[in-house]
Amino acid sequence: MADQSAKSFLNLLNRSGIVVEDRLKRALGELAAKQAEKGKGAKVSTELLATHLVDAGLITDWHVEKLRGGKYKGFFLGKFKLLGHLGTGGMSSVYLAEHRISGKKRAIKVLPKKRVSDKSYLDRFYLEGRAAAALNHPNVVRIYDICNDADTHYMVMEYVKGRDLYETVKANGTMGVADAANFVAQAAEGLAHAHEKGLVHRDIKPANLLLTDQGEIKILDLGLALFQEEETESLTVLYNEKVMGTADYLSPEQAINSHEVDHRADIYSLGCTLYYLLTGKPPFSEGTLAQRIAKHQTAEPPPLKDQRSDCPDELIAICNKMMRKNPAERYVDCNELSRVLQHFSANCVSAMGTSKRLPDAVVAGDAQTVGTAIPLTPSNLSDDLTPTTDAYSPTEQIAGAEIVSTGEEDDSSVSPFAIETSAVPDSPNASMSSKIMTRPKPSASKTAAPKIRARRRKKPPVWLAPAIVGGMLLLLLAVLVLVTRNL
Repeated sequence: MADQSAKSFLNLLNRSGIVVEDRLKRALGELAAKQAEKGKGAKVSTELLATHLVDAGLITDWHVEKLRGGKYKGFFLGKFKLLGHLGTGGMSSVYLAEHRISGKKRAIKVLPKKRVSDKSYLDRFYLEGRAAAALNHPNVVRIYDICNDADTHYMVMEYVKGRDLYETVKANGTMGVADAANFVAQAAEGLAHAHEKGLVHRDIKPANLLLTDQGEIKILDLGLALFQEEETESLTVLYNEKVMGTADYLSPEQAINSHEVDHRADIYSLGCTLYYLLTGKPPFSEGTLAQRIAKHQTAEPPPLKDQRSDCPDELIAICNKMMRKNPAERYVDCNELSRVLQHFSANCVSAMGTSKRLPDAVVAGDAQTVGTAIPLTPSNLSDDLTPTTDAYSPTEQIAGAEIVSTGEEDDSSVSPFAIETSAVPDSPNASMSSKIMTRPKPSASKTAAPKIRARRRKKPPVWLAPAIVGGMLLLLLAVLVLVTRNL
């Protein structure tokens, strides 16, 4: 393609409608004045024009890339102007967007058009939206709206600045024990809220836990969430999707039947996530998908102490209990898990890297074995394992999705998103999430020692105030009776 002239670039920009006309004229006037100071021979190149408009905050580098490729349509979706592409998975693409009136930044998760005709994917997309929209917790990414524009289906989500824990470990190395415990404790708090709402996440892993610049963890991607309500039909059952989740973090019971698991499956996956934060790899990182899932059934992971000699025995015991094969031997719920981890993390911080020993009964528990781990047979592995296609790997070259139909065939009118989406092969570190974040340069200071958030004080029961008032009235009545008798 021949070099694009500044005039052609400006023409496409005008046709795109990205910049309000008055603001564009003002910016062009400022650029013309700068060039005039350089003399009559100073020309405005496409690169200079684009750089000036980006520096002025009128367009983004992503806009420049699309416009320089001759594409000017599809920069708007409903009430939002799209600013950039954040990530793509097998099930959806995520874009950074700005509300056209309020100017607030949001993440827009778009279902590829090729998936719209697949009722399973479309229903699951709306299932995720309804599940997450019902949640309101600081450790869960918020869903604000679920919309469609013709055959374009999307959800409006909270925009989080930061990076997921998978990328954080890859960039900065394994985490300190206090940080790892703190982050997993926060995730447990968010999961406890989801579990109380009747939801089981079923795909907890480092790539689905976002770490904000303020050191806060936010749970992402409820696309595999399971409603624990008898009247709600499971889509995964309806469409015979027998195994849901990610192999490296899949609980033993989830590999057998994804539709009958409870909140303890998330605790197991969170234990595998803690193991990853401390060692830089999941408990079973070698072998095929079926072999890795089988190891979750029958094998114990390599001892944490062998890979992290500085890891306190208390945290090792916590992690091991989270990953017990038998669900009955794990923590009772995420509230209990969060309390144990917060206690450990707080002690680590206060003791400057050393921890006060927790009672063995609290850390490791003394639950009796109620059953045995469910075995996997060769026939189960060969026939029943249907790995999810919603995998995402940062190393894969994954394209975006067409979200606006142009109705024209000439190259200049092609939507910036007219790119095919392909399924991503499974890999040991496959990350299913489309990341709702920016990717800042690695900074040890941002994740070194975030503040431990104080435990929320529980509200008093609703009957307490009326009971107090009633007691006071009875006491007053008794005093009046005594006074009357004395008179």
